[in-house]
Amino acid sequence: MMAPENAPTTPNTGTRMQTPDASDFSTELASCFSPPLQSVDVVDGLSARDFEERYRRPRRPVIINDGARQWRALQRWSTPDHLVSVAGHRNAFVRDLEASNVEAGSYHEEYREVVFGELVERLFGEQPPAWYLTQGLIMRGSGFSAMLARRTWPAVLPELAQDLTLPPYWSEKDLAQCNLWLGPGDQISGLHYDEFDNLNGVVVGSKRWILFPHDQAAVLLNGQDVRQTIAPGFHAKAENRFEGSRATARGYECVTHPGQLLYVPAGMWHQVFSGPGPSLAVNFWYLDLPRDTTSAVVLHARRYSGFFRRKRFLLALGLVGAQVSIKAVQYGFGKRAPAEVEIGPPGYGL
Repeated sequence: MMAPENAPTTPNTGTRMQTPDASDFSTELASCFSPPLQSVDVVDGLSARDFEERYRRPRRPVIINDGARQWRALQRWSTPDHLVSVAGHRNAFVRDLEASNVEAGSYHEEYREVVFGELVERLFGEQPPAWYLTQGLIMRGSGFSAMLARRTWPAVLPELAQDLTLPPYWSEKDLAQCNLWLGPGDQISGLHYDEFDNLNGVVVGSKRWILFPHDQAAVLLNGQDVRQTIAPGFHAKAENRFEGSRATARGYECVTHPGQLLYVPAGMWHQVFSGPGPSLAVNFWYLDLPRDTTSAVVLHARRYSGFFRRKRFLLALGLVGAQVSIKAVQYGFGKRAPAEVEIGPPGYGL
């Protein structure tokens, strides 16, 4: 699927900041499947009611073409100057892509702590390091669960919230996390799913997505169990990753550009391919309590227990609960984590 002709672009402030075209990606993935992957709907002016009825209830992905065009981030974040000036003093943990391994059989992630200002300047430089800021927490919502989470995991980049606008499709109390994703380009995620409904907006660069409904798990996993977030056989080095029974999986493919929002339903398997050059995106994870509680718990338990191992369901819930309790004692009562900066509502509703 080629990008729509009216896809928004990043302001041209230098040769490294040109928005990559879909043709810059290494391959067209839709034709690797039979039948070919479907195109994702691209719509303008989507109302909250239409979003609910046409996409959220039936669990269908959609690109909201004008969903992020009012973000001040589209202009301010296209060069490192603004990012460094407002949040350069912050520290963040980045994934060392050279030291990590995304192969399913030996999955390993290695992180290092860096100063955000140094990270931005180097990633936008001529020789960017293989560092990838994943899930850099910008803000949480106003709901009860988010209030509790602030004590165990405070926002690391709260100043960046002023350059964003909250999407109108959920209440602020349902926002679990708003995260920054910043890398050197050409990153590839594993095939995974999240327990949250997801709205993802590219600020710099482009991203190619392949997406599969949760009920395609048996085909995608090829009879194997899955732990954490990686489906066996979909890592980038496997030349035959789309062959065999996996090629019959029903799904979607799309490319997203700056100014667009992609809706990825909770539980939908997806793999993300970033284009060349600096890659910067923001995502919003939502959990509408109490409506989504059951599905989120089930998805979380499946992730940790193995998709077909129902007998480990309760054990997985117990382990997750223990981890949360330990973190609450260690960071909350022990006050090892700094308090989250309260910046109020600037930037929203503009």
